[in-house]
This record gives sequence, structure tokens and C-alpha cells, in this order.
Amino acid sequence: MEDTHYLRSALAPRSVAVIGATEKRGRLGYDVLANLLAGGFTGRIDAVNPKYSSVQGQPCVPSLQALPQAPDLAIVVTPAHTVPALVAEAGARAVPNMLVLSAGFAQIGPEGQHFQDQMVSAARRHHVRLIGPDGLGILRPSIGLNASFARTSARRGSLALVSQSGAVAAALLDYAWAAGFGFSSVVSIGDGCDVEFAELLDFLAMDPETRSIALYVEGVHNPRSFLSAVRAAAGIKPVVVLKAGRHTVGSRAALSHTAAMAGNDRVWDTALRRSGAIRVREYDQLFAASETLSSGRMPRGSRLAVLTNGGGPGVLAADAAADQGTVLAALSQAGLAALDALLPPTGSRSNPVDLGGDADPQRLASAFEVIAADPDNDGVLVLC
Repeated sequence: MEDTHYLRSALAPRSVAVIGATEKRGRLGYDVLANLLAGGFTGRIDAVNPKYSSVQGQPCVPSLQALPQAPDLAIVVTPAHTVPALVAEAGARAVPNMLVLSAGFAQIGPEGQHFQDQMVSAARRHHVRLIGPDGLGILRPSIGLNASFARTSARRGSLALVSQSGAVAAALLDYAWAAGFGFSSVVSIGDGCDVEFAELLDFLAMDPETRSIALYVEGVHNPRSFLSAVRAAAGIKPVVVLKAGRHTVGSRAALSHTAAMAGNDRVWDTALRRSGAIRVREYDQLFAASETLSSGRMPRGSRLAVLTNGGGPGVLAADAAADQGTVLAALSQAGLAALDALLPPTGSRSNPVDLGGDADPQRLASAFEVIAADPDNDGVLVLC
């Protein structure tokens, strides 16, 4: 049965309009329209700006009212003070969703908060859903959608990323492109003044293109609904969370960045663990977890076998495994017998399996085949 989630028209639109599209290189309106055109989007693309009759080879109309058909998603790149009126115009034109990439809202202080309050109020009155403001954008590679100003696009894959930080999302896009993995969706929510993590998780949990989910979280406006959504999603597919603002100084920085509640880290740690999510604590761990999840090959359990050609690295790996609650597997009798035929007398057949410093590639490959085939472990860490 076709997915009819109410956010599908925002996250996988059939038509997109860029309000503030421009011919001026280096401007947000130029980069967003250029990315849309270069991405191979399968739907209709409209440019909206009263200053132009055409932009980057596309016909350009002065307003949303001048479009022959209302788009599923309107992208706003104009200054903050213009956005509330544009939201009202979108509502009058029956545009269901707006992606606000403009900055200058709550995170800059009282004046920006005033514009944000007006924007949200207009959205409520006119039944328009808002994503943003101050985010990187949305990417849905399966339909060629790059509704962002990211310098790197995304390959098609099965990992969904939802990030409050545009910079974190952009860095992960760069990493993924170099590492060769892709995404089902990338959503940079910025301040999340309307659509937040909970609704996005609800969509992604049931999205057939998404097999795993990665979140970068600084703070949320409604912790109860967020954790409920994480629990529901984690019951269906893996969810990895990098929760920033773990210490007081970081929490203050997160609050000023997103205007959302950062909260006590110990409370977050307990809540995320109970929800079934996997919490990572460092930037590079989010990247590594994302690459692992994108492979689609999940371990069956937590029993780890370590194969090494040096004793020291094996001991360090065993310590790290114990720190993370990972069980070092006991190899089966058949596996031990097969290793006996491969290893020199000085080699270690316990786990970690130490091949010795003189191990050649053939010994390493043969030992790996034995351990990988052993039913008494769920994964193999190779240290060479």
C-alpha cells in the first residue's frame, strides 16, 4: 500500500518552488536552484522572484499566486523579515509545506524571535507546515531532490539523516561521498520551530527506502514526544543518536544555536538507552556508525572475535570491547581445530587470535575465513 504520511509531500515532493531564486552567484537563492537543477529532480521546478523573468534558464514568476499550480514544497531563501508574509501567501495558494532556509530568527535574539513568532503564527492560521528555519535543506536522492545549499550531493542509499546542524549534515555528506555510501533522506531541521524530530521519525520509521536512522540532536522542544518517537522507530530499525551539549558549556552553546531545550545529559543518556537508540558521543563515531548502518549488514548479536598480527593491539581491542559491553566470543571446537592447522606454535588460539608478527597475507586470509565461518561469533574485528 502506498505511504500516505502527511509529510511525504514535504520530504518527497512532486513539485518545488524556490522563492528568492536569483542569477547572482554566491547567493543562497542561486545555490539552491542550481542544486535542484543539477540533481535530476523528477518533478516540476519553479522559480519565484519579481526581479526576473527567467533564472538559470528557468522561467521565473513574480509570486506564488502567478504559478499555474501550487507546489508541494516552497523553499524560502529571502530575509527573515519577509518570511511571515510569504507563509501567508503560501497558505492562500494552498501550498502545504515550506522549507525555510533563511537565517535571522530566534537564535539571533528578540528581533529574530519576533519574526519567528509571526512566521509560526501565519503557518498555523494558513495550515502550512514549516521545516526550519536556518537549516541546510532536504535531500531525497531516489527522486533526484537536492533542495539544499550543500556543496556535496548525496548518493542513493538506505540511511536517513536528521540533523539540527547544517554544518554537521554538510560534513557527513562530504564524508559519505568520499566513502561511497548514500542516503534515503537527509533533513536539516535547523531550529525546528514547527516540524521536529518526532514527526520526521514517524515518517522515516515507516519509509520503505529507509533501513536505519542517524540523528544529530542539540535540544528538543518536546522531549516526551521525541523519546516516544525514538522508541517507536528503534523498535523497527536501528537508530543512532549523537546528542550534543553533554556538558554545561555545550548545553549553553546548543541553546543559543537552536533555541531548543538541551537538558541534563544524564537524563538524556538514560532516556535514550531505554528508548532502544544507540548513543554515540563523538563526531567521528556518528560518521563511522552512519557508514556501518549504510552497508545494511547488521550483526546478529554482540559476540566479537578479534583477529590480529600483534599482541598489543589485540589487548587494546579486548579492553575497548569490555568498555562497551561487547562480549569476546569463545571460538567453537571446530574453529579452534581449523586454526591449529594454520597457526605457528607461538600463535594464540584464544580470542583475540594472534597470528604472530610474521603472518603473511595468506595466513591472515585463511584465519579470517575460519573465524568468519564460526557460528560462535557475530562479527570479526581485524587488526593488521
